[in-house]
Amino acid sequence: MAKSPLNVVRENLQAYADRGIFRGFCEVKTGQGQPAFRFVWVIHHQMELSVDTAKGILKFRQLLPGVSAAMYAELKNFIQARQDKQLPAHRRIDSKRAEATCSQRSGFVSISLKVKNNQYAYGVNRIVNLVHELFVHLREAYPDYLVENFDVPQE
Repeated sequence: MAKSPLNVVRENLQAYADRGIFRGFCEVKTGQGQPAFRFVWVIHHQMELSVDTAKGILKFRQLLPGVSAAMYAELKNFIQARQDKQLPAHRRIDSKRAEATCSQRSGFVSISLKVKNNQYAYGVNRIVNLVHELFVHLREAYPDYLVENFDVPQE
């Protein structure tokens, strides 16, 4: 019997929590009634990944606060580049299996992954890797942003 998409997402996220990558892992409902998962991760910040199985979307809502227009433009390019066929397969988002996008609303940037062909295990892996790479990029390119918005030490 095939697992439901939500169970696939739940089990894959739980595996990260079981390995100690996520802390405080729990399942919640969003304001729209969609299932979501909250956990503390990268830079010791609480994050929420919402799951819309009807649309096939995994989304980190309001992941980055206070993003300027110039920084947002650069982040869009960064996310688009993660789908470039020149990247090694383990770092690339395969456009046949998923598509990453970002959006900005009220000064917050959200990161989404549209899962194709019911590839939810792949989608969870890719969005987790994408957000990790994004924060590594922010440490290199925008360290002052992380200090200002996430209280990351300057070292």
